[in-house]
Amino acid sequence: MTGKMTPIEDYELPYMRKLSIQNHEFESGMHLLRLTFREGNRITAIDIDRDSAAAISQSLIDWAAKQ
Repeated sequence: MTGKMTPIEDYELPYMRKLSIQNHEFESGMHLLRLTFREGNRITAIDIDRDSAAAISQSLIDWAAKQ
């Protein structure tokens, strides 16, 4: 994949896991949010669109409010 990656935020998660969030701008001008999870040597990268990011973020806010 080609394009520009712009860091947004990095998080230290429980159990020595890490999350990096980046804006991935493709040459076409399309933007996706890249979530990169690191757990030891294992790396999982997921690109999501604006609507998915909004829905996921609302679910996280709702869950956190109940805890």
